[in-house]
Amino acid sequence: MMKKSFRESIKALEADIQFANTLASGYRRQHDEACFQMRLSYSPAARLFLPLLQWTDCYLAGTLGLLWILIYMTYADGKTTMFVLEKKASIKQFYGVIFPSLLQLQTGITDLEDKKQKEMCATRYRRYNAHENSKKTELEKELEEECGICMEINKKVILPNCCHSLCLTCYRDWHARSQSCPFCRDPLKQVKPGDLWIYIDDTDIVDLSVIMKENVNSLFIYFDKLPLMD
Repeated sequence: MMKKSFRESIKALEADIQFANTLASGYRRQHDEACFQMRLSYSPAARLFLPLLQWTDCYLAGTLGLLWILIYMTYADGKTTMFVLEKKASIKQFYGVIFPSLLQLQTGITDLEDKKQKEMCATRYRRYNAHENSKKTELEKELEEECGICMEINKKVILPNCCHSLCLTCYRDWHARSQSCPFCRDPLKQVKPGDLWIYIDDTDIVDLSVIMKENVNSLFIYFDKLPLMD
């Protein structure tokens, strides 16, 4: 497959941003009903250096900090944070986290997959029965609720093959650097965002509506941690 030219890759990126904005307009933040939108932005140095990068696609320009995806909030009254309070994401972050998350929210999960996943979690992930669980000390229960990486007690996601769990933030950070489970090295290369499930405890696997709200909330939390545009 022939590599895209810089102009072609920019057009493809802009088309993906436009499609992502269409998807994003359907999801609002809980506390203020804001939704987010994105736009492509060029750094001040882009005018000097982009002519030198016409032989490659836009990813190199993004890596060099010449291109950014700016994220701003829009409100029901028509106000926005555009040009005032925007967060910036790289092209890698857009294609690695933001765009796949929106596609996952759009696609959802079928009833059959819902039933299959719940059965799998109930039989494979639960390590102790109710009688054994009642014998655990409070410390043991707390240790099971902790994320094995950051040691915080957060809602966790289950890896579909090995059924190990970790919090969503740690999963995203880890998956950006590695293609294997941090605990058993089971390969994660084929794991898609839709394969992950939110796990609360060993007796409760939340339903799809709760998962949807959690995923939307996680995406807004991800934006909060992005740096502000200078």
